[in-house]
Amino acid sequence: MRSQIKAAWDWLPAIVRAIVLGFVLLTIGSTVTFLPLLGNLKFHPEIPWAFPTTLVILAVYGAYFSGWGPPASTRDARKKLGRASLPVWRIWRAAIPAILLGIIALVALRLLLPSLMPVRAPSVSISLSSYPLATVIGALLSIAAIAAVTEEIAFRGYMQKPLEDAYGIIPAVLIVGIMFWIAHLDHGITITHLPFQMSSSIALGLLAYLTRSLVPAMIAHGVADILLQPAYLFRDPEFVWKALSAHPVWEGVASTFPERLLTIGRALSPKHMFAGDPFQIFAIIAWILLISAALTVFAFLNLIRVTRSSAL
Repeated sequence: MRSQIKAAWDWLPAIVRAIVLGFVLLTIGSTVTFLPLLGNLKFHPEIPWAFPTTLVILAVYGAYFSGWGPPASTRDARKKLGRASLPVWRIWRAAIPAILLGIIALVALRLLLPSLMPVRAPSVSISLSSYPLATVIGALLSIAAIAAVTEEIAFRGYMQKPLEDAYGIIPAVLIVGIMFWIAHLDHGITITHLPFQMSSSIALGLLAYLTRSLVPAMIAHGVADILLQPAYLFRDPEFVWKALSAHPVWEGVASTFPERLLTIGRALSPKHMFAGDPFQIFAIIAWILLISAALTVFAFLNLIRVTRSSAL
């Protein structure tokens, strides 16, 4: 029976196996690792015990799907799919600018999108306003850590690695990007969120591919989530929430696509950054995005150069 199941599994196209494998790991990880957080909010919420417990579970989850533990027959495969390695210092040194600049660019993109197209403001079902501050902080850190570890192992590990081997890195990151967007559809995500989800997934996928490790991508993912979570959950800081809940700058003043582009172009003028008018936040975020995105590209090009020289 086992051999028949394996034969049927091997018969499936690589793209199907990779997608199924990624979503299975995502389901396992997101289900098991969220239990301490839900338990803490219900039992003894005055004690912030969720975060340390979550870290232990994530450590076991990450270690197992990176090759630790039985059965020995799947250990090498788990190690390969989980990209179980740490970058050498030379690659770390090149990866750090890409991580930092990439986080700035992606956060700026998320804040800018509602001003470019109708993007639904985030809505979170978990209410933390009635809990002690320490418990709230632990919950925020738990959510960020869960997303960083489980999603990177599932998407940039078990889903992307087989796709890389079968089709190459470019098709792999594009396919995983679409799957990453689909996986978030139950969080109020729509088609207009696709540019952000795709950009984030591609950046994280390239980071994992170039460093041959999931650790840099986990760090970038977790930090970006921490920066956006206060606005998602508490609508604070106010300027961040205003950007996330903004309407397109062309709404009510332009109807055709060329007119909308012209309105966006006018709103991008650097003079708005200092004018204190309705376009000020838009212009500031837009220029932060443009500059950080350009610097991110150069940082990734340098990471590619260092990675190639290290492989020689």
